[in-house]
Amino acid sequence: MKSRLEDKYKAIELRKTGLSYKEIQQVIPVSKGLLSGWFKYLDFSPEEIKFLESRILERQNTGRIKAALSNRKRREERETKNFESSKAFFNQYKNDPIFIIGVCLYWAEGSKRSSDFQFVNSDENMILFMYKWVQKYLGIKKENIKCRIFTHKIMGYEKHIGFWSQTLGLNELSFQKTIFKPTTHSLKKNPNYNGCLRITISGIDRLRTMKNWQKLMMEYYGNFV
Repeated sequence: MKSRLEDKYKAIELRKTGLSYKEIQQVIPVSKGLLSGWFKYLDFSPEEIKFLESRILERQNTGRIKAALSNRKRREERETKNFESSKAFFNQYKNDPIFIIGVCLYWAEGSKRSSDFQFVNSDENMILFMYKWVQKYLGIKKENIKCRIFTHKIMGYEKHIGFWSQTLGLNELSFQKTIFKPTTHSLKKNPNYNGCLRITISGIDRLRTMKNWQKLMMEYYGNFV
C-alpha cells in the first residue's frame, strides 16, 4: 500500500507539471485542503512559476470558451422552444383581427432594441388597447405591467399621472418615476397633451414572442406583400 508521503511527492511532481488541484485529485484522491497543505511551502523556480501561470491562463480561456458555448446552446434551445410555442399560439389566433392589430401596433410603435417588451405612445386609446392586449394575448397580469410617463416639466404636467391613472384604472402609486424630457417651452402648446406612457414587460421571452409573431404574420400574409 502506498504511503501518504508517496502521495505527497507524487502530488508535488504533478503540480510542477502544471496540473490543477482538480486534475491532481483525479490521480490522487485526497482533499483539496490536504493538497494546499502540501503545496503551502513549495518552492518553484522562475521557469516553473511561469509555466504554472501559463497553464492557469490556458485553463481560464478554455473555461470561458466552454461557458460561452454552453450559454449559446442554452440560448438557442430557449429560442427554439419560444418559437415553437409562438407558432402554435399564432396558428390559433392568426384569424383573430384583435390579435393581428396588436402585433401590427407593436411592429410600428414598439421597442426593437430593448431586451424587454416596451410600447410607448401619447394616444390614450392606443395605450389602453395595448394594455388590455398584453393581458389577453401575452397572459400578463396587471401587477407585472410597468407604466412610466415621459413628459415635459412645464405648467400642467402635474395632471398627467392623474390622466393616465384614470385611463388605465390604476392607482397613481403604481406608476414608475416620471421621466422629464428637455424642452425650451414654458407652456404647453397642446392643452390635450398628457405626455407619453410606456408599457414595459420585463423578460426577453415576451419580446422574442412578439418578434416571432411578427415574422409569422409576414409569412402568413406573404402573398399580399
